[in-house]
Amino acid sequence: MIMTTITANTIATGTGTLTATPTRARLSLPRPQKAAFGRLKRLSSAAMYFQPIEDPGSKLIAYLLGDPDVREAVVIDPPPRENELILALLSERKMRLRYVLRTHVHAHDGADCSALCGRASAQLVVAHSVVLTDGCPHIPLRVGEGSQLEFGNECIRVLSTPGHTPACVSYLWRDRLFCGDVFDAGDCPSGDAEVDGGLLFDSLMRSIFRLPEQTLVFPAHAIDGRHVATLAELRQHYGRMFNQSRDDFIADMLSRRSQRGQPRRSGQHQAPHRSY
Repeated sequence: MIMTTITANTIATGTGTLTATPTRARLSLPRPQKAAFGRLKRLSSAAMYFQPIEDPGSKLIAYLLGDPDVREAVVIDPPPRENELILALLSERKMRLRYVLRTHVHAHDGADCSALCGRASAQLVVAHSVVLTDGCPHIPLRVGEGSQLEFGNECIRVLSTPGHTPACVSYLWRDRLFCGDVFDAGDCPSGDAEVDGGLLFDSLMRSIFRLPEQTLVFPAHAIDGRHVATLAELRQHYGRMFNQSRDDFIADMLSRRSQRGQPRRSGQHQAPHRSY
C-alpha cells in the first residue's frame, strides 16, 4: 500500500497565518506500477513544484504546478474560496502565476476565476465553446485538441474530452493527466442537464484510455475517496462499465441518474458517489 500525504502547512500572509488543509490519497498498486510511481515522484519533486489543494466545502481539487527555476506556475480548476491559499503558496516560492486552467465550466457556476486572474495577472484558459458569464472581465485564451501551453521550461498538452459538459478538456503534463470530472459515470448531481453519455463514452475510449497505462490520473473530485490512480487501475475499476457498447453505456448512465434521483426508503443508506 502506498500512502501519499500532503501535510498541513502554516503560511504567513499579510493578514496573519493561513493553514493548508491536510489531504490524503491512498493508492494500492501492483509492484511495476509502484516502481513507476516512485520514479515519477522523484523526478517531479527534484525539478518541479506540485501541490494539490482541496476545498473542504465543495471537495473540488485544484492542482498548482510550478517551475522553480523560471518561477512560473499554473493552477488547474482553482476553487474561488482557496484564492488566498494559492496566492500565499505562490508568494512563498516567489513564483508568478501564468495561467488559470479550467477543465470544464458548469452553466450555473460561470467559472468565476476573475478574482484570482486579476490579483495574479494570470491568463484564464478554457475550452473553445465554453460560455462564460457576462460579468467575467477577462478575455480567456480558448484551447482545444492539440493545443499546447508553455510555462517555464514545461509544456502542457490539451485533450478534448467532452461529455461531463459539452466543452470539457483535460490537461496532460509529463505523465500526469488532469481530467476534471471525465470519470463521472452518472453520480455527479451538478451536471445532470449538461452531461452527454455518448460524448463521454467517446472521450474515454478514443482519448483517455489510449494514453499509456502508467499515466497518473488526477481528477477534479476524488474517485471513491482516492485522489490519484493510474489509468490501468481505472480501466480495471470501471471494467464492466466500459466493456459494453456505446448504447448500453448511455442507458447505464441514465439508469444511474434515475436511481440517484429516487427518494430513499426508510433505513436505506445512500451509496457514496463513485466519481464525484
